[in-house]
Amino acid sequence: MCYTYLINTNFSVDQLANALIKRGGRINKYYLQEWNRSKPAIVFLNVWIGGKNIREALLKALI
Repeated sequence: MCYTYLINTNFSVDQLANALIKRGGRINKYYLQEWNRSKPAIVFLNVWIGGKNIREALLKALI
């Protein structure tokens, strides 16, 4: 049996950041600045999670 899960990733960075903060996560404000959103970023939700940009790091942490 094969299961396919569809994950909606069409959320804004602000919505993802708010969801992470509600779960008790932390984000450095440096990564939320507009000119730094495309740079590698890390967020904290029980462990440090990194990504090639802030959106990818937030999605990894929330999934």
